[in-house]
Amino acid sequence: MEQKHLDQGIRLKKLLRALDINQVSFAKSVGMAQPNISKMMNGERQLSLDVLYRISDKYHVNLHWLLTGVGEMFLDEVQKRSSEVNEDASPYKTNRLEELEEGVEQIEKIIRQLKNNFSKNR
Repeated sequence: MEQKHLDQGIRLKKLLRALDINQVSFAKSVGMAQPNISKMMNGERQLSLDVLYRISDKYHVNLHWLLTGVGEMFLDEVQKRSSEVNEDASPYKTNRLEELEEGVEQIEKIIRQLKNNFSKNR
């Protein structure tokens, strides 16, 4: 069992608590069987690209947070913070926005890599 799978499982548990939903309901909502969700939560199984997309689409989860633990849990919170940066932002805020843009680019790169790996394994 890899540590990153355990860490992602812990974040998946946090997500279900935040959504106030049980494993059975969550599994149904993303089109999976509950035992598979349980295995992911226990770190026995990796979150697949397909599952990540389903979770993100259904619950607007920040995939970067789910994969790495960095950032906000939900995309709405990320967008809310981004919208708080106004047009005449201070240099600090401008630098923060640039950091966020770089983070988004890294997330997109990770997703492309996951997609390529997923395609190769089919």
